Amino acid sequence: MLLHHPVELLGVLLAGLLVPLKQAAEVESALQRRVAMVGSSVLLAGPHNITLIHSVQWEHLNGTASHTILQYERHNLTIHMPYIARAHLHASNGSLLLEDLQESDSGIYRVTVNRAERESLTILLDVLKPVSHPQLWSRGLVAKASGEVLCEVAEGRADTFTWKKDGQMLPPDRSYHLSGSLSVLHLRVAKKSDCGSYSCNASNGISWQETSLNVTVAGLSPPLQDVLRISVVAVVFAAVSGWGIIFPVCQSEKLRIRGELWRWLSAYTCGLVCISSILAGTAGILWMREEGPSIAVIVPEIFLLYVIVITFLVAFTVTFQPTKLIQLKSTADLITSVPSHAGSPCPPVEAHSDISSLSFPWPAQRTMGYAAPGGVLLVVVTSSFHMKNIHQRHEEGCTAFMDVTTLVVSTAAVLALPILAIFLCYHTTQGWLQEHDSSCADKERSFEMSLPISMDPDLTS
Repeated sequence: MLLHHPVELLGVLLAGLLVPLKQAAEVESALQRRVAMVGSSVLLAGPHNITLIHSVQWEHLNGTASHTILQYERHNLTIHMPYIARAHLHASNGSLLLEDLQESDSGIYRVTVNRAERESLTILLDVLKPVSHPQLWSRGLVAKASGEVLCEVAEGRADTFTWKKDGQMLPPDRSYHLSGSLSVLHLRVAKKSDCGSYSCNASNGISWQETSLNVTVAGLSPPLQDVLRISVVAVVFAAVSGWGIIFPVCQSEKLRIRGELWRWLSAYTCGLVCISSILAGTAGILWMREEGPSIAVIVPEIFLLYVIVITFLVAFTVTFQPTKLIQLKSTADLITSVPSHAGSPCPPVEAHSDISSLSFPWPAQRTMGYAAPGGVLLVVVTSSFHMKNIHQRHEEGCTAFMDVTTLVVSTAAVLALPILAIFLCYHTTQGWLQEHDSSCADKERSFEMSLPISMDPDLTS
């Protein structure tokens, strides 16, 4: 019969929806749940409303497969593999005792009593291992980046994971379960306030375990730590090269380094400025790769590139082709001889070419005069900028600042050795020359005093 009223049609639809829900509720209420530990025994009770039992059949439903555990009828008991010696039936009430439980014993157990009456009962059995102590570790905890704290149990299946921070329960939406043995606490944007003690509680129906972990958020990522190391080394290179530039200038004109040692000192200091500029430029590139391009970094990078090219060319030319930078005033400026008198005890001494006293073309003078000191200043400024920003970023975390004392001391000691060797060699040579000149002057004076005094003709007359 067709329904002509919408209200009747709606009622039929609601009734059709309620029937499956009612059936599901009945099944749920009829299904009993039991939890047992691996290796223990469990007693599965039969129906309570049976007074006289003629037959009993227990079945194990594991997934889609059904396995008969035992059959009892008229005092005849049959137990099937692999339940022999593990299954025991109490014929008086139809209950089943299972011993030495294994995880494979988990599933639904159904008992049918008195086949004619078809009285049945279903029981859901979970055989669980006790959960082990959870293992906690963190991953990617850097300021302003997402990180995770992971909790994993090595043995047993955990049904529930709960998280606490400093003893306070965390909302469930901050963590998620990947499996029965792993839970992940997600830190969307890690910050200093996320530092603290985290505890993870893993539990199932028979046991629970809890473990704590002190979590720290690093202010600096590994690339920014590399930027700090490179910037520190660049400043040390610049400082040592600046010392090599300033110290000879502060010496008196008489003690100032000249000649071949001056050439090696100039090449070494220019080389240090070139390397320090390369390091500072590399630190800037790594910084922009981590933090993004910035005009405050790009502009110094351009000037650093200019300093690198100029100081490299100067160092190379002074080392291997020094004559290309020298404009000689005259041939006499290269070799000077000490005037000698006939019969002098000291032979003439040939002076080495004094490169520092020679005149350079104006562009070369300006390049050598400003490129190296300007490069030192630029490296110090840019590296200080990076170190300041890195220190500010470090304050956003809660870890200790990276110790660079050993790096600074070792680098400075290695770089200062060649300069000290040049100074030592020069002052040793100067002392020998002064001693040689003093000895020759004494011999000249003795030689002049030993000559016969010539008589004036006017006096003899």
